[in-house]
Amino acid sequence: MRRKLLVYCEHCGGTERSGTPEFVMFHCLTFCSPDCRDDYRTADEERREARRAVAELATVADVMRRDKAAASKPAKRKRAA
Repeated sequence: MRRKLLVYCEHCGGTERSGTPEFVMFHCLTFCSPDCRDDYRTADEERREARRAVAELATVADVMRRDKAAASKPAKRKRAA
């Protein structure tokens, strides 16, 4: 028994092609139209930028926490020679 391959749009979930002779391929993902592909790409870039911003804030918070901890430690006294 032969199975039919079902291809669906990664962005809208549709199975019908809209305005294209075939499904559009982008990074091994399929899209029913260039508009869906562009919408997916824009959303993906926004997600990546948000993750990058959160990672940068976490790094800044770690540096500030380290600086605060270093400032609160008593300074070591130098030995008299």
